Amino acid sequence: MEYRVPTPQGLKPKDLIGVPWRVAFALQEAGWYLRSDLIWNKNNALPESVKDRPARVHEYVFLLSKSEKYFYDHEAVQEAAVNGKKRNCRSVWTINTEPFKEAHFATFPRELVSRCLLAGSKQGSLVLDPFFGSGTVGEVCQLYYRNFVGIELNPEYVAIAGRRLKWA
Repeated sequence: MEYRVPTPQGLKPKDLIGVPWRVAFALQEAGWYLRSDLIWNKNNALPESVKDRPARVHEYVFLLSKSEKYFYDHEAVQEAAVNGKKRNCRSVWTINTEPFKEAHFATFPRELVSRCLLAGSKQGSLVLDPFFGSGTVGEVCQLYYRNFVGIELNPEYVAIAGRRLKWA
């Protein structure tokens, strides 16, 4: 017999829960500005064994700010246009997943983190990663001269991040 997680109240079995959007809307309700939703298209995503819907090969990235005016370096994340010139960053980012041999399955690719950091911070800025995991955000912060604070509950991931960032 197949085990199914209980369906949350207010939803039907097999409904998408929409956690990323629910979090974004909760932050908006709490006073944050929801400025953009980005699609991280994972060309090399692991296959899903679903047979009653399309396989999901994307995740959402949200641009949120705490105030109406905020730092955004649009030039740092410009893309190459077909004519060879630069154009504004688009809302769909095709970035392959990137393995990290010591890390868990949810490691962000450095390119994804780089785009976010370059768009939303300056050299010397302080970056908070409340789900630090294996330390990808810290590694990219070091590369681009950003300061960072990482929060991670799992001691195994803390040790991996320490080795990766040469703390250990």
